[in-house]
Amino acid sequence: MNGMPVWVKSPDGKAVVITKNGQLVTASLYYDLTKYNELAEADTAYKFYDPKTGSQFIITGIVMYADKQVGTSTGATVEIYEATTATTITVTRELFKMEVPQGGYPPIPQLNIGVNEGFYINAKTDDDDVHVNIMGYYIDNTGETF
Repeated sequence: MNGMPVWVKSPDGKAVVITKNGQLVTASLYYDLTKYNELAEADTAYKFYDPKTGSQFIITGIVMYADKQVGTSTGATVEIYEATTATTITVTRELFKMEVPQGGYPPIPQLNIGVNEGFYINAKTDDDDVHVNIMGYYIDNTGETF
């Protein structure tokens, strides 16, 4: 028996998709980009993603590890933030912040953080060395991924 085609659309016209495997997709189903940086110096900006005109970046995952350089009494505080330039430590908007203990690999839940159009995604730490990967994808301002 063949099924009846069903279309589900939001008020702004975005449709729900059913994949050839029968998965109901209500959000992007695209591959993530990933960018690694070693935050090797305290109070230094490390650029992860550039802004793209007409689009924003969606952060879907962050993985961090603090190596033996990080102090044992307190962990390294890592801040991921929107910035106006690739080299500034001035935070325009904080996206994610946490303390990472020496040798620590803290669990971070699945994320869906939107970065405003026109901003860099930078990270900084108050201790060295923290290894950071940030995953995600760009969407254009109509909500389409690319």
